[in-house]
Amino acid sequence: MKLLIALLAIAALAGCHKTSTTIPAAWKNPNYAGRAFQKIFVIGVGPNDGDRRLFEDTFAKALSYEGASAQASWAQLPQSEQLTEEQVLGAIEGGDFDGVVITHLLSVDQEEEYVPPTTRTVPTTHYGYGYYGYYGNSYAVVHEPGYYKTNTTFRIQTNLYSVASGDLVWSGRSDTLNPESLTDVIDSMTAAVAKKLKAEKLLP
Repeated sequence: MKLLIALLAIAALAGCHKTSTTIPAAWKNPNYAGRAFQKIFVIGVGPNDGDRRLFEDTFAKALSYEGASAQASWAQLPQSEQLTEEQVLGAIEGGDFDGVVITHLLSVDQEEEYVPPTTRTVPTTHYGYGYYGYYGNSYAVVHEPGYYKTNTTFRIQTNLYSVASGDLVWSGRSDTLNPESLTDVIDSMTAAVAKKLKAEKLLP
C-alpha cells in the first residue's frame, strides 16, 4: 500500500508540467508618447510556411485577447523567403495598421542541470482504514535519488514598431523552458508577450 501511494504521488507530480515563458530582457522607447496600438500586423520570420502560419495566427489571437485588433501577415505576404521593402510596406500601408510586430527565433539552447536527491512525506488522502491507518501512513516517505536532466530553452526576439513613425517602440527577448512541442512554445510565448505589452500600456 505504501509503495502504491508513493508511485501515485510521483505520477501526479510528473503530470503537473506546465510550460512557462519569461521575458528576462525588455526595452520600451522612453520617447514614445503615442496611444496604445489598436491594429497590429504580425510578421513571423521563419523558413517553414506551416510553422509561420501557426505562429502568426496564434500571436494575433493572443494580442486580440488582450484588447488589440491583430492580423497575421501570411495572407498578404505568403512567401517565407526575404521580401523587398516595397512588398512589406505595401502590405502594411494597405491595411490601416498602426503597429507592426516582427518576431524571430534567436536560438534553441540546451544545458544539463543536476537535481539533488530528495526525501518527502507522501500525502495521505484515503479515509477508509480508520485513524491508525491514517496515522501509520503519515510516516510513509519517498526517497528520490539525484539525477541529471537536460533543459531546453527557446529564445525568441519580438519587436513592436509604430507604423506612423517607423520607430521601434518595444523590444523583448522571451525564454520558453522545456516545452513539450512547437505548439507548446508558441502558445506560451505569444500569451506571455501579449500580456507584457498590455502591462506596458501598449495595447488598449
